[in-house]
Amino acid sequence: MIDVTVDNIVFQSAGSLSVAVLALVMVIFQLIFLFKKHRFILYGWSLGISFSAVLYAIGIFFEYNSPPGPVNQWAGRLEWTAIVFLIHLLYGFTFAYFKIDGKRYHQLAGLFHLILLFLIWRTDLLVADRFVTRHFLGLAQPYIEPALGPLGLYFVLYGFSASLWAVVIWFRLKDPCKRYKLSFLSGIVLWTLLGIHDGMAALGMTTFQYLMEYGFLVFSGIVLWIVSGTFYEMLSEDKYRTVTKFLNDGILVVQNGIAVFENPACQSLIGQSVIGCTIEDFSSKIARNDKETFLRFYDSLMNSGNPEKSTTVRIEKNDKKESVIEINANTIHYKAGTAFLAVLRDISERIREENARKKNEEKVARLKKMESLGLLAGGVAHDLNNVLSGIVSYPELILMDLPDDSKLRQPILTIQESGQRAAAIVSELLTVARGAAIEKEVMNINRIVEAYVRSPEHKKLLMFHPKVRVETDLETQLLNIKGSPMHFGKAVMNLVSNAAEAIEGRGRVIVSTSNRYLDRPVKGYGTIPEGEYAVLTVVDNGPGMGQETLDRIFEPFYTKKVMGRSGTGLGLTLVWNVIQDHGAYIDIISNDQGTCFEIYCHATREMPADKVCSLQINSLYGQGERVLVVDDVKSQRDIACQILDKLGYAPDSVSSGEAAIEYVRKHGGVDLLLLDMIMDPGINGRETYDRIKEIHPDQKAIILSGFAETDEVKKALEAGAARYIKKPVVIKALGQAIKGVLC
Repeated sequence: MIDVTVDNIVFQSAGSLSVAVLALVMVIFQLIFLFKKHRFILYGWSLGISFSAVLYAIGIFFEYNSPPGPVNQWAGRLEWTAIVFLIHLLYGFTFAYFKIDGKRYHQLAGLFHLILLFLIWRTDLLVADRFVTRHFLGLAQPYIEPALGPLGLYFVLYGFSASLWAVVIWFRLKDPCKRYKLSFLSGIVLWTLLGIHDGMAALGMTTFQYLMEYGFLVFSGIVLWIVSGTFYEMLSEDKYRTVTKFLNDGILVVQNGIAVFENPACQSLIGQSVIGCTIEDFSSKIARNDKETFLRFYDSLMNSGNPEKSTTVRIEKNDKKESVIEINANTIHYKAGTAFLAVLRDISERIREENARKKNEEKVARLKKMESLGLLAGGVAHDLNNVLSGIVSYPELILMDLPDDSKLRQPILTIQESGQRAAAIVSELLTVARGAAIEKEVMNINRIVEAYVRSPEHKKLLMFHPKVRVETDLETQLLNIKGSPMHFGKAVMNLVSNAAEAIEGRGRVIVSTSNRYLDRPVKGYGTIPEGEYAVLTVVDNGPGMGQETLDRIFEPFYTKKVMGRSGTGLGLTLVWNVIQDHGAYIDIISNDQGTCFEIYCHATREMPADKVCSLQINSLYGQGERVLVVDDVKSQRDIACQILDKLGYAPDSVSSGEAAIEYVRKHGGVDLLLLDMIMDPGINGRETYDRIKEIHPDQKAIILSGFAETDEVKKALEAGAARYIKKPVVIKALGQAIKGVLC
């Protein structure tokens, strides 16, 4: 047994005992921190540093007060264990303080330190099983401790180099709170110097008594001071965080060039946390063109006597999305010094709304301008018609009385032709005016296109553009529209003329028609609502148009065509007015591959007056078979039911897939299902068909869709659906499809 009564305690060990007690008090104090803020990792590392000081001081105390034997040797091993602990904990604290990912270090160094602990406690390679006597300067009583093992010297060198490298790390890294850096370095340097002193004593040199436990205590105290300061700073930040947590604006505090505080909105705006990032790291998240602007703004605020107060930059998030951020900033006193306080606000939506409003205002202004010019054109046309009547009519009367060989015949013919051309221009002006009533009838765009291709105007156009080919691709079962053939013919002529003029050299213009069904609004040159349309498309492979041209393309007299060859400059204005008069819509796509004009005209199921009886549908009549129409759009259900009724079938309709399933359960199977593919909300046509087939395995069906043949359509066909028909539905196509399925 060791006698550790007061009378028998070696005097120089009293300091070790005091260190152990003080370090234990620090451990208890930090445990309180840890429980109050248990997720704060610094407290764990600092607690471990204080605990290693306890271990080392206890080891020194027992070495001073025990004779050679197991207790003395256990105490020596405990000292070396404390040193291993301190080295590992020192790096853990450093990485946590600077927010460095130390996972790799803890894996490799942890394994190495476990090997060292094994060598300390299970072998004599580091701590020998023999004892040596040390005589310290100024102390009469000798000191007995275990001798170094064969590898003891290398352990001493490792302890010195490890602490030296920690000093290097703290020197090289930028500390967000400069007041802690010097203190920490002072503590680790003191511990290292005292460690060198004790290492020299352990190697047999004559020195003062062991002093390293005081280095442990001082270093632990400094670490405790650092974490205490950060603890109270965190409490203050928690108050700030509570206040700013629910703000929509981002709050960011940058001190000494490093981000030290952010609220959740700031993290959301930037796309990730920036705590610990330098101002250079933060600027890397800003769009390249705005980076210099931001750095100049930051420098102005921190170093200029007349700083800027706000700036606007674009932030590039990790998801590649870009947001426009308005930054209002100022300098504040934060913690121990001056800091940069920024309030970040996402103004992307505001800018989009402002741009949209500006575009709408510009569009309204253009429309008013066009309306005013239209009124002017109408008035001018009315007056010109009165003037031109004489110029057009009298030459014809004069020519009737002139002999064929008269020298005046050719000049008068020229006058007559000029008058006719002027009358054509007046006709265009009347169309532009949109005040003239137009008589609408049921017509087919295919007939308009075919008539234009055969016209003298088209042949004249090809003469001016011999390298341009005009091709047609017309839908054979195109739905009819209601409109004016004359006015629509002029629109076709001007669209083709505009396309040919756009081509430089050799090229081609394709005029095509198609049926198109939109089940939701589409954003074109304007917004095109849902519905059935007959679509006229004119495509050229010219150089395309820029945004400025697209914005002004329908303005009267805005033209880039060849003067004297291409008419009045009213061509596309006339197209625009014809579209408005017909309640139609236009979409324009233009790039360096060419330009595409698409005219969406509302389709009608009516037939032209002279062709009502021309459609032979006698062979398509049914025998009263039951057909269930499933479509979420009422107008589509009504159209389909009217067609089926006209064809002699017994139609019924429901508005969803779920309703169709319930209908079949209640009324039994039907002869045929007409299934819309996309229905919202609810299940789609393919799933509806699958479920109905579970009830009636032999159920026949035809799939309808406003889109191209999608994967869902293909799955429905594979499941047993007989046919796929693209909307809008044409009577003949639907009748033939039903006959093919039911017969």
